Amino acid sequence: MKHYFLLFIGLFLSEFMYAQTPIARNSVRLGVDLTKLDAPDNIGPRYVGRLARHFHNDRVMVAAELGYMRVTSINQPFNDVVPDPNRRERFTADVSLFVDLMRSPRHALRVGVGLSGWYRREDLYRGGAAQFSPGGLQSVAINRQQYSTLNTGGHVAAEYEWLFDPRWSVDVRLRLANFNDTGMVFMLGTGISRRF
Repeated sequence: MKHYFLLFIGLFLSEFMYAQTPIARNSVRLGVDLTKLDAPDNIGPRYVGRLARHFHNDRVMVAAELGYMRVTSINQPFNDVVPDPNRRERFTADVSLFVDLMRSPRHALRVGVGLSGWYRREDLYRGGAAQFSPGGLQSVAINRQQYSTLNTGGHVAAEYEWLFDPRWSVDVRLRLANFNDTGMVFMLGTGISRRF
């Protein structure tokens, strides 16, 4: 009975260890994610590059990713003074571990978790104050906040990849990152990968 049990476990594991055909163990990906920051009007593209290593017949993937994002939003005039736009920049680094849920040589449905470190640089309009004199409006003071900080946190991800050529693939992905200081960041993106 013990031998049948071991045979069953071996067959069971071999069934789950097969995924996309392992043509190459590494891949590089270029893509863009539509990223929503904490404010409702701060949605913009985040350009990303990823280097990944594939293991266990492409069932497991470890990936490192770098990205850049810049969002500019217009502010409303205050007493006929138009403040400079808000500028928000992100320099991003993510490390992820993915597991493929599909057993197909050309398709992959991956779910993953990982760590994120995003350096953010902000130049934000925080308000304005009118200064009056006995003769009327004297001047307008604009309050801006500028700061830079490193935010860390974790993320979860899901992506679908289609291998349309032995070395080329396209993908669609959804990510949710939770940072310690700034909260949740949502991302929906697409990209193209090359295996080598």
